[in-house]
Amino acid sequence: MAVGPARALALGTALAFVACAGAKEPAAPSRLALKESSAPPIEAQPKDSVSREAVDMAVAGGLGKFLTHVEVDPELDDKGKFVGWRVVALHGDMWKGVDVQVGDVITRVNGFPIERDYQADKAFRSLGVASEIRVSMIRNGEKRELRFSIVG
Repeated sequence: MAVGPARALALGTALAFVACAGAKEPAAPSRLALKESSAPPIEAQPKDSVSREAVDMAVAGGLGKFLTHVEVDPELDDKGKFVGWRVVALHGDMWKGVDVQVGDVITRVNGFPIERDYQADKAFRSLGVASEIRVSMIRNGEKRELRFSIVG
């Protein structure tokens, strides 16, 4: 199944950039619940890719749009150190065909850490010149990486 622009961008940004709205100190975790908004139309793209036009529109639209389709909690290790953002709920049809599940812990985007708001902002802005979206995560204790080429 092809991954449409809205789905790939949501994966590569919404999950990654929840840190912008998250707690600045991971020692005081709180659930981040965000309401849905309408997603842009989905156009056919090759599997695991997203159009440059969709990425550029997303970056221009700002990060808030991407924070409406997911709920996350900060994931801390046994010593209280931040690990990543645990997905606790996914909202809307944009997640169909995207290999993200409740329980996944998103740790990095395009190599950038996403713990703090300024880190997430840097990762978000990097999409304007990136050739791909890479989402590093942990599922059931195993490290994984999802990749979406930016085409066009």
